[in-house]
Amino acid sequence: MLISRSNTSTNPNSTDRSVPVHPSVHPGMGANLFDGECSFRVWAPNAIAVSVCIWRDERMSQVSLAPEPSNPSYWSVDVTGVVANQPYQFLIENKGGDATNPGDTVTRVDAYARQVESAEDNARGIVVDWQQKWSDFATPKFDDLIIYQAHVGSFVGLHDHLNIPNYATFADFHTKLEYIRELGFNALQLLPIAQVDGADSEGYGATNLFAPHNGYGTPADLRSLVDAAHSHGLAVIFDVVYHHASTSHNHYWEYDGNTTDGGGIYFEDPFKYEPARDEDGRSFAHWKSEVQNFLLDHARMLLNEYRGDGLRFDMAHNMTWECTQHIIAGLRENPYWHDKYLIAEWTGDQQDRWGKVIRELGFNAVWGMADPFAYRRAAKGENPIDELKSFIGWMGFDRPWNFVRYLLGSHDQIADTDSGNQRDHRYFVELFGGRDNWYARAKARLGWALNVAIPGTPMLFMGSECHHWGYWWPNPDRNPATSEHRFDWEIAGDAISISMRNLVRDVNWVRWNNPALRSSTLQFIHEDGANAVLGFKRWHESGNIVVVVVNMSDRQWQEHDYGIQMGSETGRWEEIFNSQSPQYDGWNNSGNYQYDLRVQEDGKLYINLPKWSVMMFKKK
Repeated sequence: MLISRSNTSTNPNSTDRSVPVHPSVHPGMGANLFDGECSFRVWAPNAIAVSVCIWRDERMSQVSLAPEPSNPSYWSVDVTGVVANQPYQFLIENKGGDATNPGDTVTRVDAYARQVESAEDNARGIVVDWQQKWSDFATPKFDDLIIYQAHVGSFVGLHDHLNIPNYATFADFHTKLEYIRELGFNALQLLPIAQVDGADSEGYGATNLFAPHNGYGTPADLRSLVDAAHSHGLAVIFDVVYHHASTSHNHYWEYDGNTTDGGGIYFEDPFKYEPARDEDGRSFAHWKSEVQNFLLDHARMLLNEYRGDGLRFDMAHNMTWECTQHIIAGLRENPYWHDKYLIAEWTGDQQDRWGKVIRELGFNAVWGMADPFAYRRAAKGENPIDELKSFIGWMGFDRPWNFVRYLLGSHDQIADTDSGNQRDHRYFVELFGGRDNWYARAKARLGWALNVAIPGTPMLFMGSECHHWGYWWPNPDRNPATSEHRFDWEIAGDAISISMRNLVRDVNWVRWNNPALRSSTLQFIHEDGANAVLGFKRWHESGNIVVVVVNMSDRQWQEHDYGIQMGSETGRWEEIFNSQSPQYDGWNNSGNYQYDLRVQEDGKLYINLPKWSVMMFKKK
């Protein structure tokens, strides 16, 4: 039987006793090492017998588990002499249904396995030792976050010094942390890192949720990457997929051998008893308390055992409200996790519920799914002022950081899952003529500068800072032109890329240096529909005031003859940013650098205003 110490108030996987952590809902689930012993615990409500097979030096021993008196759906045992890195599997004898459905014995990888050999059906779990010394790091305040979104396997190795032919590992990713930090980002949002079927993928459909993808490395490798990111000043936000599991090699399918209820204990439908599906995989049975606790335990694992700084819930709208509420409430019970940034991807078809996602479910932020499409329309000249005003703001939320903004697109807009046939799934610059087109580059520069200046948490998908060509996909596809769509480090260092990288770095630091751009303030002060020019003001209690001017047209003014209506503002101003400066691929004297700018008697500030630009002015 699982002894009482596994039910203490301290998570048995925590090795840092100086930091109090919240216990798991089902403490000791899976394989957990203690002093000289390992506890094994599994949920198998349809079993009549369960045993664990443990390998050492290719010799296998088998130990029986016993049902727990308080809840016989859970089986457990303590085994002495088990050490880290030993493989193990569960054997579950199912009680069956009737004469036409007799019981059977099935071999299963641990549903909570922190490491697995592979995604294959006969894979074994690996016992993991969580000894770890962590660097000191504090999760940044929410209003200070600027996020870089990246995919582990495809971010490193193409045309760089590593020259990796397939996909990168956690260890390889270390080499690019300084690059991300130098761009002015302080948070790294990793696409899903759980074990999936196949060598590499986007990661949205795990075969084993608790185990990192074995192609990327071990749990120790992932912990090392998180610790290294922290030492570089980068928070780490994990992308989690709780609405479904993989359609192939799904290790949770018919888990305890029961085949009569539509996929087994993790998937059964309470009404139709048919396999639940969503567009990408098998939907979990979110209505079941055991499944809710299973998902909550995973979230707690990432924040506790991997020291995550936040979680992004993929397609949270495809889960039941009660399940999501259970997970978030469980995380919020831990006072040490109140600073963890929890993001919900929630469909734009339910914008009326976005406020409830924050105030009732307890998320910190909603994924701004409509923003990239509105900005695309504005950049095409389709009612640009109306389109800009549709997303400049924070949709009635209490704080601007309640909204994650990505005007140039996230993985969803940039990944082409059909080998180049999804023509609208491209890097932003590609949609407007390609990286060799000056106007496309100018509109991309404008997009990121605006993204940083508006209320919200800015996020950039890897490669957007380089005017990356084409689309992203993590492994070779069937595109007849080229099958390679990983991040290309050859173009990341060319002249076109450097100009955009300069802009991203500099405008990120403009945000750092001006608390007005991180505040809960916004006022539209200038609107010129005829010329497609919009101006807005942001301010901070410290006295920092910034006016942002956006020109969404080919028109430009070069004699300090464009007047910005400044509202109640007077006095002297200085230009602190111009997206058409020469170091960003613009031209000399395009802006107002070192020009003495003063609000005139007519209440206007007269400036040079280049075409397709974002300009920022700070009050002296």
